[in-house]
Amino acid sequence: MKENKSKSAASESRRDFLKNKLMASAALLLGFFKSTLAGNLAEGYLADQNQQLADDNGNVNWAAVKAQFTLNSVRHHFNTASIGPSPKVVQDEIIQLLRLAETFGNELHEKVEPVRQRIAKFLNAPPTQIAITRNTTEGMNIVARSLNLKKGDEVILTSEEHIGGSAPWLALKNEIGVVVKVINTSANANEEDIYDQIEKSITVNTKVISVSHITCTTGTVLPVKKIIDLCAMRGITSCIDGAQAVGQIPVDLSQLQPDFYVTSGHKWMFGPKGTGILYLNQQFLENTDPHYVGSYSDSRFDLMNGILEYNRTASRYEYGTRNSPIIAGLGSAIDFINKIGIENISNRGKELSLRFRNGISRHPRIKIHTPMDSKYSASIVTFTIEGKQSDEVCRKAIVGGRTVLRSIYENDMNAIRASFAIHNDYAEVDKLIQDMLNVADSED
Repeated sequence: MKENKSKSAASESRRDFLKNKLMASAALLLGFFKSTLAGNLAEGYLADQNQQLADDNGNVNWAAVKAQFTLNSVRHHFNTASIGPSPKVVQDEIIQLLRLAETFGNELHEKVEPVRQRIAKFLNAPPTQIAITRNTTEGMNIVARSLNLKKGDEVILTSEEHIGGSAPWLALKNEIGVVVKVINTSANANEEDIYDQIEKSITVNTKVISVSHITCTTGTVLPVKKIIDLCAMRGITSCIDGAQAVGQIPVDLSQLQPDFYVTSGHKWMFGPKGTGILYLNQQFLENTDPHYVGSYSDSRFDLMNGILEYNRTASRYEYGTRNSPIIAGLGSAIDFINKIGIENISNRGKELSLRFRNGISRHPRIKIHTPMDSKYSASIVTFTIEGKQSDEVCRKAIVGGRTVLRSIYENDMNAIRASFAIHNDYAEVDKLIQDMLNVADSED
């Protein structure tokens, strides 16, 4: 037995030595070739990198910010709540590293950890509790599958949850008999009513409350801190879908203290498609095992002796070979946001959305569903045009005016969602106002 332990220790020692040697060699090689490739970047890219987007007083050059995006000049994108375009700096980071990886046959795994550190700082959370996923949906699936829920356990959702935030719980309903209770939040329900409904729905069987930080339907900012505190007081797991929050408004996880928080990189963060973030509480990491494992999930692995011990940090969910170039692109997206300032971004979105809201609210056939109180609204405005089908209005806007909106069919709303981001300007907003007023006036 002692001999086997000695062999195992020696095997681990050799493995660690080779791993460290390879990583050091790779770092030197990549450093050399990255500097070589950097010298071949276009002058326009370097100019973009050095251009000041905000001064020391927080004044932002919004025209310079808009110029960082490569959207077609005739395409007016008001659907960042679905897909946020990535600025040039993010695109170039991905392309540069992709070429590097494919030129020298390296997976660039060492690019992952620095991005985790930037995410952690951006969200004010410990890096050990941050996992880099593919999207919000993957994060929600990891949470749902890891809580070991049983038949009869209750999960409370609102009726305005995105399919990515609700389907993982409904799958458990189908598979094992978990009870999914849906709070019917009509378009007229305010955020405090939603909280009250959630509180009244709690029973002794309630194990999870999973809600959006900002709803994908009306853009309502829910009182998630109150909901999280309620969960903590009642011994219930809190899970927050932050897909519409991170990058749109400041998010401080140390202040919120949820059990789980999931989000995507491809919306308001302007990051690459196929990136996401999962925050997990430390107690969960220490007391549970992952359901899917592979290389990098382990703290100790010895096949010959049948040993697999799990890493107790969130990185255990990042097993195997990753798409490191897009992960690095997510890091560049965070740098881009920090360059402008998340408070500046949040205020700009509110300013543009208020301009739009004021412009359409005077029409008697237009009803706005997004809360008027700025405490409970941000950069999204959802509205209905009396007598018009929302999907048809959105289709005509895309075909005729190259204006991208999103039809809201969730909760049977038949509404139109416009989201306002830093790549939009006043002229675009004013044109959208006039277009929607014209639609409301039309008889067809």
